[in-house]
Amino acid sequence: MMFVIDTIMIQGVYGNRLPSEWKMKLLVIDLVILGVFIGLYVLARSQPKLACVLALVGYWGLQFGVAAWTGDITSLFTQGILIKIMFTAALIRGLKSANRAVMLQSELERVFG
Repeated sequence: MMFVIDTIMIQGVYGNRLPSEWKMKLLVIDLVILGVFIGLYVLARSQPKLACVLALVGYWGLQFGVAAWTGDITSLFTQGILIKIMFTAALIRGLKSANRAVMLQSELERVFG
């Protein structure tokens, strides 16, 4: 979703106001971020706890990186705060669910193994 919105904003809204080299740099950054989160999705199938932890670290690292790059630390707590809270809560719930799944799997192995 972020990739699509950024692409629309960069190409459509800011179109002529951004130099083409910046458009390309921003596209590459967005593609790398998209690739990381797709990789985490794939990793989650085999190691869900690790994927959730890495996603949390990556997401908040990205938030802090953007805030530092723009020089606006207040954006961490103002811009899109509801989405940040929801995304963080979803990843924490995913981590809790992954922990329960690991515990259940070990219990099943103990009972039937």
